[in-house]
Amino acid sequence: MGTSYGAGIVHMVAEADMVEGDPTGEAVIAWLLEIAAIGLSRRFRDFVGDRVAEFTNDDGHVAWRWLPDDEAAPILEAGPSFGDTRDEWPAAMDHDLFIPNCTTDRAGNVEADGSPLDRWFYTPVEPVITGMHHVLDEIDSGDYDGDRETVVELLGHLDFCRTHHLFMVVA
Repeated sequence: MGTSYGAGIVHMVAEADMVEGDPTGEAVIAWLLEIAAIGLSRRFRDFVGDRVAEFTNDDGHVAWRWLPDDEAAPILEAGPSFGDTRDEWPAAMDHDLFIPNCTTDRAGNVEADGSPLDRWFYTPVEPVITGMHHVLDEIDSGDYDGDRETVVELLGHLDFCRTHHLFMVVA
């Protein structure tokens, strides 16, 4: 059985009927505002239908905006799903949520009673990218018997998420 992973949280966490029954995106925006209010990310973006919205949390002040087409284009082109893998994941990837612009510098569990993210294991994306570079160095030196192609692929996806301020979700 594979592990699914992708960019953004809507397609991996939200209930399908909420997304499919919301042609204007209002329910999805409201749901993402709740995620922003948790306060784990200062800024993140996500897919809302065929557009991309950006959410900010500045000391508890939560706001959102639609990304202009030029900023949204590379995100929409990549799409939310990176796919599935059947390979063993490096230990650096042992989390459910990789958070861009994280408000903490260490991993933990989401504590948001009533939120669909409650109790998910998260980590800031930046130290994971650093850890993945160390894994590549260990593979190249022969100190780690991992699949280099898988690590390079995962590192590319993590970097994409960091660059475009997207959660990477593993389920």
